[in-house]
Amino acid sequence: MALAVLYALAPYHFIRGESHLFLASYYCVPLGLGILIWIMRGESVWTARTSRYRWWGVLTGRGAFTVVALALLATSSTYYGVFLIILLAFATLFVLIRDRNWRKFLGAIGVGAVTVVVMLINMAPDVIFGWTNGANPGGFFRNADDSEVYALKITQLLLPWTGNRIAFLRDFRAHYDQTFPLPSEEPALGLVAALGLIITFLVVAYMVVAWRRTRALRAESAHHVETIGYVSVLTLIAFLFSTVGGLSTLISFVTTALRGWNRMSIVIAALCLVAFGLSLQLLLTWMFKRFKLHKVVAGVTVGVISLGILGVGYYDQTPGTLGSGYAGIAATYNSDKTFFAGIQESLPAGANVLQLPYIPFPENLAANGLVGSDELIPFLQTTTVDWSAGGIKGRPKSDWPYAVSQEPGADLVKLAAGSDMSGILVDTWAYDDKGAAVVSALTAAISEAPITSADGHWVYFDIRSERAALLTQYTPEQLAAIETAVTDPIDLSLLPDFHPTSAADLTAGDSSLPSPSFSLLNDRSDSPTVTLSFTLALPATAGGTATVAFPDGQSQTVTVAPEGTVVTHRMVVSPGTSKVQVNVAGATAAAPPLVHISELTIAQQAVTEFLGQ
Repeated sequence: MALAVLYALAPYHFIRGESHLFLASYYCVPLGLGILIWIMRGESVWTARTSRYRWWGVLTGRGAFTVVALALLATSSTYYGVFLIILLAFATLFVLIRDRNWRKFLGAIGVGAVTVVVMLINMAPDVIFGWTNGANPGGFFRNADDSEVYALKITQLLLPWTGNRIAFLRDFRAHYDQTFPLPSEEPALGLVAALGLIITFLVVAYMVVAWRRTRALRAESAHHVETIGYVSVLTLIAFLFSTVGGLSTLISFVTTALRGWNRMSIVIAALCLVAFGLSLQLLLTWMFKRFKLHKVVAGVTVGVISLGILGVGYYDQTPGTLGSGYAGIAATYNSDKTFFAGIQESLPAGANVLQLPYIPFPENLAANGLVGSDELIPFLQTTTVDWSAGGIKGRPKSDWPYAVSQEPGADLVKLAAGSDMSGILVDTWAYDDKGAAVVSALTAAISEAPITSADGHWVYFDIRSERAALLTQYTPEQLAAIETAVTDPIDLSLLPDFHPTSAADLTAGDSSLPSPSFSLLNDRSDSPTVTLSFTLALPATAGGTATVAFPDGQSQTVTVAPEGTVVTHRMVVSPGTSKVQVNVAGATAAAPPLVHISELTIAQQAVTEFLGQ
């Protein structure tokens, strides 16, 4: 029980926190590990209980437990499902070689099949959406080398975690993470599990060096020794996959969908706590027999040791500031609740509001480091207002606020009002200057005075008067066409050839390919006229020549200046994906150039005419 509490309070839990809520819900991991131990012992995982009613025996038997446990695990996180399958593959092969029992082998295969089926069911909505709406390469982009950047190291697991209560240990860990390469996501096991990790490695070493003695030792305390051996081997396999340069790197050659292999640390933590607990229990059992202690004394000893382990582990694994910020969080939440309730009450149901600044979602930060998911706060506080943030990046209907947000105040307001926006919301905390410049520009362009939240976090501008003024100059049909052009624009994707140089700037990227390309995305049925413009630079090739091939069949050959050369081209973009390719003269795959593009803009003729440009 003491070790179960420590598992619930693992450093991993606080490192993940709310930002990785599903990863922090790792309570299903031990269920899957328990099934693996059954398999390695040679026990069946698909049996039913003996019962007068067969259906009741099936529903309450081990097979039913296996299905429920696997469903919970595979649903809690795709990572945990994959980790289980990796360890299952080893356990299955282990059992087949040891027992040569194909029935047990097929039973283990069934465990993997159930896990995969549940994972596919959970991924089905995403897969179906991709089939019907096309692929989105910009939504989640992973590099193959991420598998090592986000792997773990044995030193990280053994050292104190970043939130340790003892200042010296906390500072020592901070020094390590800041000084040594690949800090990853700062994985750590905590003191008790770290001792368990040392035990597992020693057990594996003993099993290799003295395997004959292992048989005799197993006969003495068959159950616990056998289990320690199994969890030790599973720990080794988990470590070999998740360590820097481990077997996960081989997987990255096939797919880059999984990169956070340091998250295997919570699997290792569970296994190491088991190894520590059973080793301690064997030691205590030996001591009680050796010194012939009375059962009462033995029971009290076990209780004291358990409480001691719990106390030491709790102090080591939990942050000293736990709960200290709750009052501030509650105050901020209540302030937001009052502010957004007022906005919702002032607007009709279904009203649209543009949010500034635009922060790509998910996995992006504002220019000053604000987490992009903070832009979902208005959505959480209202039920009848439609907000512009939160769409998955890489699709035109999600990325359109970026281009609008780059316009000066008056043009920004005109585009928002012309696109049927009822208001503009500014998140001042996402700006270095607390939104002073943008609020000033919008105040000068909007007739109605803004309202500000009590804590200064949000500033809201009602622009329905600006919308009404536009309706005196344009017909509803004309404004509807403008709304389509603005909120469903011709978008671009730098990936996969160009790697974005900044999470906040979607218009710049670098490539080391001889002929890299980026894509123009038109998910509409019409073919709008646009003017494409970008600055092309060849940092390592002064005065180099490049030919830019456009999707309309035309091309431009330019001599690239040291500071970069602006390339501009007017064309019609057909529905679908169109490629713009940069061919560097003399470049080869063996000696690829560094190609840099920046300030990439796509100006639609309809929008520029609307703004009078």
